[in-house]
Amino acid sequence: MSQEGQNGNDRIVVFTCNWNPYSALEAAARQGETYPANVYPIRVMCLGRLQPGIILKALEQGASGVLLLGCPPDECHYESGNTHAEEVFHKTQALARLLGLRDEQLGFDWVAVGDGQAFAEKVTAFATAAGGNGTQIDADTR
Repeated sequence: MSQEGQNGNDRIVVFTCNWNPYSALEAAARQGETYPANVYPIRVMCLGRLQPGIILKALEQGASGVLLLGCPPDECHYESGNTHAEEVFHKTQALARLLGLRDEQLGFDWVAVGDGQAFAEKVTAFATAAGGNGTQIDADTR
């Protein structure tokens, strides 16, 4: 991954759970929501399967920020994947601080099933905070 995304903007990696958050991404496309063009969603079957190494690897490879979007409490398809993902996020955040990374470079949030507006808003807010607030695109152009 190069240091910069499209149009010279820093890349933002967004890991989304296959269930609620990814359906929200699809809803964002259907609803015509927009988010920065330098956001790269990566769908995983369950956010709880991620480990600190893969999250930090995205930063090592040039991402200016990594956002984890999971299913809200009590809505995990695998029962406890979302709470495990939150624990992994906090471990990763502690490691990132030791490495001298800014807190704004890592984010964690929940997204309800089909909530395209919330998906676009959370991704855009994170991209701005992480320093990668590039050109806006329609979600359906992905």
